[in-house]
Amino acid sequence: MSDDKKPKKNKDKGDSGTLTVSIAAHPRAKAGIRRVRTRAAFGAFMLVLALNVIGHQDLFDALWRALLAGIIVNVIVWRCAIVVWKHVIVSEVRQEEERRLERVRVQRERLEKLAAERADNPTRAA
Repeated sequence: MSDDKKPKKNKDKGDSGTLTVSIAAHPRAKAGIRRVRTRAAFGAFMLVLALNVIGHQDLFDALWRALLAGIIVNVIVWRCAIVVWKHVIVSEVRQEEERRLERVRVQRERLEKLAAERADNPTRAA
């Protein structure tokens, strides 16, 4: 009972100053995964239903098979979309890191140039 009242310590690796990015926190990834899952599952459902109805199956059997196909495709596409979005997010993070490093490099060069100019003209005050 006393364990419920104590605050739990967060032992997340993200507290050490490293950047942690999750798919759940990425708005485009969440929407993209949801959209592709829905479309693929609906497409599989309709395709299997149409093929079973054309194949003269009972309506109950056709719906049951279409439902199972939709669920299976939903899970498979969900996992594939997660893999794809992981790659996209990692690529975006690397590009942003390169942009920031470039900005730091340009700023450092500008400051070094300014320091060199000041060293050449010591009488000039800032």
